[in-house]
Amino acid sequence: MALEEGTITRTTKDTAYIITRRMTACEGCSERHVCHSAGQNKEIEVEAANPIHAEPGDTVMVAFKTSQLIVLAFMLYVFPILALVAGALLGNSILAPNLKGDPSVFAALFGFLFFGIAMGAIKLKDRQAKKTGQYRPVIVEIKKKGPPPESRQSEKTSGCRICGPD
Repeated sequence: MALEEGTITRTTKDTAYIITRRMTACEGCSERHVCHSAGQNKEIEVEAANPIHAEPGDTVMVAFKTSQLIVLAFMLYVFPILALVAGALLGNSILAPNLKGDPSVFAALFGFLFFGIAMGAIKLKDRQAKKTGQYRPVIVEIKKKGPPPESRQSEKTSGCRICGPD
């Protein structure tokens, strides 16, 4: 199980939005300086289940099941490529000779068709996962409590704790 530390920015009923640094796995990767998969920011926002009712400002530990990360990586990166290759092989080897067409055209058409179908399947799986929370990380520990809610509210309304209201 992969664990990451982050700070909660906001919460809803059973969900917390957490700012965390890139995963620790990124730190050990030789390509971390040229990888743009997480954008230029070193911080990312993660949506996580909040069964322990942590609050904004709390520093928490978020757990990701490693097996889920592997399945997601396969679905996102490998599955579409396999579908593209399968479609190209089907178009080139089976359909083109039977339909007496150009193998390159059939390979391209069916490769892109299968790629599109794979992307559609990924989108459907994403919608299903959002509804069920199947691949959602979970907050497992509050490492440090943030400021109490009343002090956060007074900071918002007064502008400054020392000077008082603006």
